[in-house]
Amino acid sequence: MGEVAVTVRLMPESVDVDLSKLEAEVRARIKAHSVQREPIAFGLEALRVVAVVPDAAGGTEPLERELASIKGVGNVQVLDVRRLL
Repeated sequence: MGEVAVTVRLMPESVDVDLSKLEAEVRARIKAHSVQREPIAFGLEALRVVAVVPDAAGGTEPLERELASIKGVGNVQVLDVRRLL
């Protein structure tokens, strides 16, 4: 069993969410390879997170549940999943 790199977009609940605090909470909860801000529209920014997770049954669901449980996260969208060699 290997590992996969999962890229997700975290949409905040509103423009009032402090993305610096949200990023710190993401890094505290998961093994994030990178976290970048992504402009969406009209001042709204999302976080693009690349995380390394085991390639196991259940796929990305545990990661999605963990990220969705963070206060201030409005939506979690998986953008890409790639097997690591």
